[in-house]
This record gives sequence, structure tokens and C-alpha cells, in this order.
Amino acid sequence: MNTHVQSAVKAAAGTLLPHSAIYCLALGYDREEFRLMARKAEDKALPHMAKEYHQRADFAAALQHAVLWRFVEDDELIVTHWELLLGAVVRREAYELVEADRARKLLADNPDDEMYRDIWTWERDRADKNAATLAELKSKLTAVRDTVRAATA
Repeated sequence: MNTHVQSAVKAAAGTLLPHSAIYCLALGYDREEFRLMARKAEDKALPHMAKEYHQRADFAAALQHAVLWRFVEDDELIVTHWELLLGAVVRREAYELVEADRARKLLADNPDDEMYRDIWTWERDRADKNAATLAELKSKLTAVRDTVRAATA
């Protein structure tokens, strides 16, 4: 591994401990989405697709467990699983951006709704904060992706 890859991996690995809850949130979202897609594939009598989605859901759950319990070195986890982490982070960031937009629209459409204004404001602020954190994690993992691709090209 060259020095550029090592520095990118160290930068991304430095985010695992302070943002482990966000990583777990993204991986948990992936796990549930893949389980739902597997169930839909089973309903459509596509067993090969259902099996693939179940495997992806199980792998997301295992990776979530590894991030949560930290039984793998951070550098090693980033080197071996950066693609899965990047995919989970990108999907969760998209979800958070949609949630923030939904809350903004609800606030704009119902400015006089006293009952739900605090809830929508909280949802908007939470989604904006999570999206900003996920964007930071995405940039670190994208740097790993770019340096690994450049090193192997």
C-alpha cells in the first residue's frame, strides 16, 4: 500500500470512532432496505434475487456489528470494506436529504400549525445535521476510493 492510500485510509479510519453511531445508522438502514427488497423478490418468485438481497442484508448487519463492537482495527476495516461503507453512507445521506426537504415543505405549507411545527423543525434540524456528517464521511471514503483506484490502475 503506497503512502497516498495509507494517508487516505488513516483519515477515513479516524472517523470510525467519533461517528460510529452514524455509520451504524447507515448500515442498519441498508440492512433493513435489503431485507425489504429480499421480501419483495420472494413475493415475485425470484429466489436468486432474494438470496442475494438476504446475503447483502446479512453482510450489512455483520459490518454494523464490527463497527459497533470495534473488534477489527479501524485501518483494516476501511481497507477491506470501504466500498460497502461508502454505499451505505451515500444511501443514508440521500435519505436524510429527502427527510430534510420533506420537513421544510411541511413547515412552508403549514406555517400556522402550532401542534406539529416543533416536530417538523426538529426533524429538519436532525436530518440536516446527519446529512452534513454523512457528507463528511462520504468525502473521506471517496478519497479512499480514488486513491485505491489510482494505485491499482
